Amino acid sequence: MSTVITAHDWVDAAPFRAWVRQLVSDTGLPWRAIARAAGVTSATVHALLAGRNGHPVRRLRQMDGRLLLQLDHQRLTALAGEPASCDSLRALAWSLGLRGCRPVEIAEFVGVDALSIRTLMAGGPIWCSRLQLLRAEAACEAWGVDPTRVLWAGTASTPLSA
Repeated sequence: MSTVITAHDWVDAAPFRAWVRQLVSDTGLPWRAIARAAGVTSATVHALLAGRNGHPVRRLRQMDGRLLLQLDHQRLTALAGEPASCDSLRALAWSLGLRGCRPVEIAEFVGVDALSIRTLMAGGPIWCSRLQLLRAEAACEAWGVDPTRVLWAGTASTPLSA
């Protein structure tokens, strides 16, 4: 018999907080990138790590906990090797640049060298991974840019082929 998990099922937050901290420590990835890679909202992970009103969060939705536990070092390594759209990464990089983020900072956020980001932003080809894209999405969030809106705008303006 399978159990159905609803949004109202809760678990103790402490082990998940420890797991996210361990992933951040081991990988050097920002917590927002961990959240995006797991499929959990940044607000959830921020509350998990920073607490609310000066107090640690004591419980977490079970489905968020499950998603966080499914993210491990192996999955992050796989994301680093999974190809992603350079057009999407380019749009996110440009959005950061338009907010005042320098190319060297964008490169650091994405996890590539500055020359690669400059090449990408100039329209040139580079190899883009899903993890780089997630890191750029996380950086956009940190800089106040909605990455979903940026990516949606890019696909909305793409002409459909006949």
